[in-house]
Amino acid sequence: MRIERAIAPIALGIGFSAAGILPLQADPIAKDKSNAVIQSFCMAAFKSEFARAGKTPPQGMGAFTCDCLGQRMLSGEDLSTARETCTMEANRRFPLPKG
Repeated sequence: MRIERAIAPIALGIGFSAAGILPLQADPIAKDKSNAVIQSFCMAAFKSEFARAGKTPPQGMGAFTCDCLGQRMLSGEDLSTARETCTMEANRRFPLPKG
């Protein structure tokens, strides 16, 4: 598995809407709680994918990727689009060695 694709499924299988997280109300506390849940699931999936690939991600890559995902989802972007955009941005910011 190519490592660039390893972080693509960072939130695959997480049914945010089924968990009652989305749609979000204007309540800042609810938004903070939703972001915390997104961050938690995202980091778990991120770490799992890199472990499965037998790779160590660059320091800060997971936080950057999951922050991006949380912000985009909370602003109303769907999971698939947010995941794709954040994966591309993370790959640009944290280039991984080939091989």
